[in-house]
Amino acid sequence: MVSRVFVDFGRNGVYALPEDGGEVVVFNDFLEMFGKLRPRVVVADSYPRRLLPTMSRLSGATFLRLRGLKKTLRGAEEQWP
Repeated sequence: MVSRVFVDFGRNGVYALPEDGGEVVVFNDFLEMFGKLRPRVVVADSYPRRLLPTMSRLSGATFLRLRGLKKTLRGAEEQWP
């Protein structure tokens, strides 16, 4: 079980990076990732619409969406060149 996991949804699977900064793990689908990692917080830049009903039925987790990721990255680059 991990506290937080950062996910990205690709054509060939779900890419998950646990908060401990280990290696990116590739899963076939979101439920497989959720079942194996059991995260309390899932963070993504966006969630596929088809996944929203499934996410609403999962208990014990909070789903966060990063908004304005490009602005955040630009701000970080300006602050730390």
